[in-house]
Amino acid sequence: MRYLICFLLLASTCFGQKVQSFDVIVYGATPAGVMAAYAAKAAGKKTLLIDASTTLPYAQQGFGMKFDLNPAQIHGLPRDFFRKVGGKLGKFQAFEFESSMGYEVLQAYLDDAKIVVWPGHQVIASLVEGNEVKQLSLQAEEGVKLVKAKSYIDCSYNGDMLLKTGYQATKELEEDGMGGSTTRLIYAEPTWANLQAPVLIAGKGVDVINMQLGQSAAIKAVESILRDIPVGKISTEEVDRYYKFNPWMDGSRPELIVDDAEAANMEIIGHWNKIKNQPGTFGGTYLQTNPLDDLGSRVRFTSKTPLKGDYQLYYYIPAVRGGTTVINLEVYVAKVRHVATLRLAPNTTETWVPVGTYHFEDNTTGDVLVSQRGANGLLTADAILWLPKNK
Repeated sequence: MRYLICFLLLASTCFGQKVQSFDVIVYGATPAGVMAAYAAKAAGKKTLLIDASTTLPYAQQGFGMKFDLNPAQIHGLPRDFFRKVGGKLGKFQAFEFESSMGYEVLQAYLDDAKIVVWPGHQVIASLVEGNEVKQLSLQAEEGVKLVKAKSYIDCSYNGDMLLKTGYQATKELEEDGMGGSTTRLIYAEPTWANLQAPVLIAGKGVDVINMQLGQSAAIKAVESILRDIPVGKISTEEVDRYYKFNPWMDGSRPELIVDDAEAANMEIIGHWNKIKNQPGTFGGTYLQTNPLDDLGSRVRFTSKTPLKGDYQLYYYIPAVRGGTTVINLEVYVAKVRHVATLRLAPNTTETWVPVGTYHFEDNTTGDVLVSQRGANGLLTADAILWLPKNK
């Protein structure tokens, strides 16, 4: 009740002011907030991104460091983010970069999607009716503004919007590693039907995880609006379907990755060792063979998922010593065979290597066969990527 009274007192100071309406409001221009806002806007929703700070670039808690990541664990827009950063460095993807470059890529997302951004706006009150947030009051230099949305996402590090809805946080002591302790706030999942707070932790490097949570929150918001159900009713399986079939949120063709761990999509012939839990691997394993052991060894990656249009094919090279600098591939588009040879610099590791561009008609499938023919070192089979052109 006290939040409703507070809201009414504030509203009386801006009597007659028009309430601005949006489909999705994201509070907190953190990297997660940018991902959430972009994802919602790309899905066709009228989106507002609010931040309490008055200056840009946006808040960050980890850019400018090397991220120890397995690329298979990153999905959707965060995967696209690291590729965009890599493009600026002349690479396919990059997990180590300066903060300024991370900011530049985040800003490009907002510019490309023409997202409305309000810096210097702080939430000071909310109107909650039943189990839904109906309206927010924002304090800006020019005065108080009133806004409302069908769905709200709090991506601030301290849960500022969530707390203004009357939600309570608990405190927990956390050891600081130096004999002392610090206090941090712990938040449970909000009970409001149209409010999410997926990112309420701050610390070195956590922005990478938070970007993924930001997109997942946007997926739930979009689905809840489309189906007119609370965000809490959107299942994990429904979120996963977006990452598989609509990872860029705009309905464009998804990419397709075939990993060696997918037994149903692999044909393994000859002597191959399965290498597990090694840094620089895509996923948890890769296959490895020595051409001196068995010259007939080969592996076929089968897509099975139909493809249509132009795709750039990439072959993943894990971190391995003594790897071959020559890899011979046979690429099958439907039943048409194409021969490709990869020539690598010595000690090439942990990267996607471009193979070529291939055109698929009428939802045909593509296979990639790698054999020991011509290999002059350890041959690995880890993963392939079919990336739609113009992505």
